[in-house]
Amino acid sequence: MLVFISFLVSVLSIAPAPAATQSLGNDEAAVRRVLADYIGLYREETLERWKALFLPGFVASYTNDDGSVTSRNLDEFYQRQQNAFAAGPVAETLDNVRIHRVGHLAQVFADFRFTSRGVTRPGQLMLLMIEDKGALEIAALTFTYHLQRAAR
Repeated sequence: MLVFISFLVSVLSIAPAPAATQSLGNDEAAVRRVLADYIGLYREETLERWKALFLPGFVASYTNDDGSVTSRNLDEFYQRQQNAFAAGPVAETLDNVRIHRVGHLAQVFADFRFTSRGVTRPGQLMLLMIEDKGALEIAALTFTYHLQRAAR
């Protein structure tokens, strides 16, 4: 009996995962569509539609000048975006976008340029996405304006 159990354990450990848990592939097109909406809907007149890209439990975290980190839930983050647009034109662009997609999950790293009140600031961000009922949604955003300086 012990031999059979050992054999069963070894077979199970090398057997492929059931279809439901196997990777769905590395479809970057769906991620790119979310990114296009993330930038394209980031306008005062479409901000409510932009908010729909995020899961209700979304969290945004960013670094502060003193090295600490601030986190905001979706409603707090959205309110800050509304306030920014109320103060004047706002825009964001992404560059050097790197996508990693495996199954229901995706992560995006990118450099960005955020412009508000005529001032443009470069930064870096990371978006975490998860597939919910067949659609990718943004679960978390981390970003910083505190970029590492190249060593001289």
